Amino acid sequence: MEFDWFRGERSFAPEGSSPRLGDPDLTLSFDRPKESLWGENDWFCCEVKCEQDSDAWLTVCFFSDESSEPTMVKYELLPNLWVTWRVRLDELWSKRFFLPVFPGSYKGHIYGWPMSPEKVTRVELRLRPGKDFQRAALYRLYVTDQEPVAPPEKRRLMDEMGQLLTREWSNKTHSVEEMSARLRKEYQEASGQEDERRPGLSRWGGYLNKRFDATGWFRTQKADGRWWLVDPDGYAFFSHGVCYGTRMGEFGWYTGMEDYYTAPPRPDDPEYRDAFTHPGLIAEYVKRHGVTSRSEEWMFNPARANMIRVFGKDWWEAWRRINTRRFRKWGFNTTGIGIVNFIDERAEDYLRLSQMPYVVTLKRFPTTEHFIFRDFPDVFSPEYAENSRVFAENELGPLANDPYLVGYFLHNEPEWLFQGDYCVALELLRKEEPLVTRRHMANWLKERYHTVEALNAAWDTRFAAWEELEQPVSRLMPLSDRAMKDLAEYEQVLILAFGQIPLEACRRVDAHHLCLGLRHGGAFSEKSVDGSAIFDVFSFNCYKPSALPRLEKIRRLDKPTIIGEWHFGGADCGLYRTALLSCVSQEERGKAYRRYLEEAASCPWCVGAHYFEYNDQTVMGRFDGEHMEHGLIDCTNRPYPEMEKAIMATSDVLYEVHAGERPPYQEPFQLLDPHW
Repeated sequence: MEFDWFRGERSFAPEGSSPRLGDPDLTLSFDRPKESLWGENDWFCCEVKCEQDSDAWLTVCFFSDESSEPTMVKYELLPNLWVTWRVRLDELWSKRFFLPVFPGSYKGHIYGWPMSPEKVTRVELRLRPGKDFQRAALYRLYVTDQEPVAPPEKRRLMDEMGQLLTREWSNKTHSVEEMSARLRKEYQEASGQEDERRPGLSRWGGYLNKRFDATGWFRTQKADGRWWLVDPDGYAFFSHGVCYGTRMGEFGWYTGMEDYYTAPPRPDDPEYRDAFTHPGLIAEYVKRHGVTSRSEEWMFNPARANMIRVFGKDWWEAWRRINTRRFRKWGFNTTGIGIVNFIDERAEDYLRLSQMPYVVTLKRFPTTEHFIFRDFPDVFSPEYAENSRVFAENELGPLANDPYLVGYFLHNEPEWLFQGDYCVALELLRKEEPLVTRRHMANWLKERYHTVEALNAAWDTRFAAWEELEQPVSRLMPLSDRAMKDLAEYEQVLILAFGQIPLEACRRVDAHHLCLGLRHGGAFSEKSVDGSAIFDVFSFNCYKPSALPRLEKIRRLDKPTIIGEWHFGGADCGLYRTALLSCVSQEERGKAYRRYLEEAASCPWCVGAHYFEYNDQTVMGRFDGEHMEHGLIDCTNRPYPEMEKAIMATSDVLYEVHAGERPPYQEPFQLLDPHW
């Protein structure tokens, strides 16, 4: 089955207009034809091309008569190529936040409340003009029952080192020979010196001017109105770190994309074996998308390939020595081990040899067969308790006796929190899957109202017995204001159980280390803050010009806080996508680094911040399509000099700033419009 709504080229921009960076979205609107029948297994598709010097952001908004707000599917796309945009219509139920990539796409997300595909009445295609925008066109709009097999047109995009061909910048590497000479020189300088420590710091990177009781483990301490981490020897510790600091490079999509690379090695070349992997070997890919047909495709890591070109089979040890010396010189005292680790990353070897404190985000957070909303599990089921036990033993058990472990993040950016205005308890009431937690909710309501008649009077409903609450309730059933208030209160019970059950399992396995919380993403809500009071440290990721407004939101917790992710990119270098927050140049990026981190450190309850991430991502995008120039090093393993300078300058004063002995850096920096 295939149904065309539209065929024939149509421009997104009105005739004679010249959209520029920062202009409102360009919009095309189409009513759904009455004869077009949609099912959950059908695909909504459109063929689009956007001519500009940055990735294209296309959002398709699905409207229905049952909601005042659309459900929106947003993808970033390769520019300057015809791409077949597509989404399977069952995604409109908003079952997850992160969507799978397709050829020609980068990262995809869904926003909005669950919507039935059959109820869609109208769609809007919204395209945001990017850098050097010229034009954008739609060729075709259609619905089909088969995912289209339509790779984008081929064009060479990268040089042999993995750098973008279409742009030049000041510190771009122009030959393998140039790269080799630079890296060999740095390796020679690092040999025998990678263990050099900055003066004034303990062996863990703590502050020698301030000491508390030593326990042999990292812990927290409040003194003179300020929170601190404390290192195993008792010295005050502020966690100045970088995410994925044990990693050399990122893997990007390769199978079917070979023509975008210049003279790439082959996956069957034994010399370059370490430069290839399968997405099915990346745990986070499997968690989000299952073992799909793409799981056996090849992914390629240009940065690893470059190290192999220079150092051959000794590439990993050369990289470790270079990297360890950099971190000591720059002043980092923490490296972050995240959830998107590669199976051959050798993080344990790196940590053992480099002896650097670290934090870890536990992988494989406990799930259940059926979910309440997105990745929110059936928390009061025996399955969740058992899976929490297995999770704690497998993920945390092997680390329980390591004194270099500062602490562990229980989870990273739960997907249900990206739709913070949606009530999980309301979805529990409506969800059709069999959920054990519904019985818990019915008992909770029974304790509150005692009789079903009293519940009906308050909720304006007509339940005949309590048992009816253990079955799905129609999405069309109206609920009173009192019902919505009860559901909001019960949602807090669910959120507490979400964190508390796996936390208690972790405590049974590891009594020494700090639980650093959930690494909330986006604009975390009051309800998620309240549910995090059980953790030793509150954590959130904050891609904003300053972290101070969000730090202020959690003042009332009186709890030490770590910023798990933050970054800035520089628009004068690198890739199609700069970063979630971009400065106009590398020089401005260095200023942004200093101001953001020192302002955060001046907050009495902020005890750490971890920059995301060490490596630039790839032109072709990682397993989920993320593809940003936000790293401290590029794919040729060259540090950005402006960032080196900024990191070291902040490291020189960071402890004085957090102790309140010195004001934070306050020089302003210039941001680029965020929409490219």
